[in-house]
Amino acid sequence: MPNWCINSVAFYQEDGGNAMLEAFYADIEKYQDYKDPETGEPCDWVGNWLESNRINVDNLYTRGYFVDCEFDGDHVRVDMEVAWSTMTAVYDLMANKYDLVYVYIAEEAGCEFYVNTDIEGRFFTTRYICHYFDVEDLRLDSSIIAEYGERLEKLSGETHYFVDWEAVVQTFKPFQFQAKELSELNKCLEMFNITVYEYDNE
Repeated sequence: MPNWCINSVAFYQEDGGNAMLEAFYADIEKYQDYKDPETGEPCDWVGNWLESNRINVDNLYTRGYFVDCEFDGDHVRVDMEVAWSTMTAVYDLMANKYDLVYVYIAEEAGCEFYVNTDIEGRFFTTRYICHYFDVEDLRLDSSIIAEYGERLEKLSGETHYFVDWEAVVQTFKPFQFQAKELSELNKCLEMFNITVYEYDNE
């Protein structure tokens, strides 16, 4: 059973138009609710799009499924679940067919895989992440709970996404850690079994 990596891909036209985007959206949207022609069973496998376009999948990594597809005017966002990582070779094929370009963000906590290729932050602004945690599940020493418990409770119960380092600093400011970079902060957070991850950009 693989760990499923959430991939969100934003396709857009470099010239700012949307004529090809409309065609691309109409094409991709069909495969969210695709049914196997032989069995009639739902099958949202990404490879269905490739095979329908007569693209040989034998040498492609296609272990992924369509989750959602949205047309937002200046881009089409395609959300997929992919085993372990990404399928950039498939994204290249999609983009090339419609003369589009793309950026993507991908997250898979089990393998600590975090990528955001949208360097300009046009579609995806997340740069850092601190995953959901419950204070009780951290199994912390009573002395740590006594000193930091109230502050930890305020952070618990949700996944925190940060657009820049300053946002990370402000979130953990109540702990009064003297951390000037991520490695220093994570060293301080070791006592809580919490880690902040930075997204790679390639």
